[in-house]
Amino acid sequence: MSFAIDEGNKKISNRLPYNWTQHSLIAHAAGGIDGMVYTNSLEAFEASYQKGHRLFEIDLAITADGELIARHGWENTYGQHFNPEEGPLSYDHFMKSLYFEQYTPLDFNAVLELMERHQDAYLILDGKVSSVAETRELYRKVEAALEKTKKGLMDRLIPQLFYEGDIEVFRQLGFQDLIYVVGREDYTPESVAVFCKEHDIRVVSLSRSRTNEEFVKTLKTNQIDVYMYTFNDMEKMEPYMDMGVRGFFTDMLSPGKRKSAE
Repeated sequence: MSFAIDEGNKKISNRLPYNWTQHSLIAHAAGGIDGMVYTNSLEAFEASYQKGHRLFEIDLAITADGELIARHGWENTYGQHFNPEEGPLSYDHFMKSLYFEQYTPLDFNAVLELMERHQDAYLILDGKVSSVAETRELYRKVEAALEKTKKGLMDRLIPQLFYEGDIEVFRQLGFQDLIYVVGREDYTPESVAVFCKEHDIRVVSLSRSRTNEEFVKTLKTNQIDVYMYTFNDMEKMEPYMDMGVRGFFTDMLSPGKRKSAE
């Protein structure tokens, strides 16, 4: 058996819905750098881009004083200087505290500037939310930031929804392509397929524990692609690719690589 992970240097039109699914690998939290993960940093993004990634995921959180920044929540320091038990950092503290003493934190405006510089990149937005109300609050800030950007950039942003009620938030804001991350609400393969078909959601994200042949087959029968999180070993991806999984979130793997197995 042979398979290919996408050719990341290929420029994809941003006008066709879900055309970004031509990319099989997603640079998780902007991708790993020097063995470090979850930094969502400037250096991680640029390093992943140079490796050929064109499909990125960025985590979004809100600072203690209400600013929208790129961070994987507040439960771990990821090399920044603060005590997670004390809650979120202020915006100034966050921006001045390098990850692991060397990687540059990003606010959401800086993330959008990166997307404007890299016109062939797509960005999955992973809001750190625990309810539809928190989704609405976070995406009000996303909307405000987007008002200052160039027309067309929004077409390359792909929100993840965790709750079925999120769909109203995203459609009101005009987002076209979405990823449904399954697991926070009761579901069956059939109920997920029905919800996605009803709302034209063509990508579902699954953990390893939720992925099986029945689920993947049900989604593929309904023209819904599956992306799984998070893999850094190509051999461990093979069984899922055989099931029909379309792609994977990764910290360390690079696009363009090929592997053959008997």
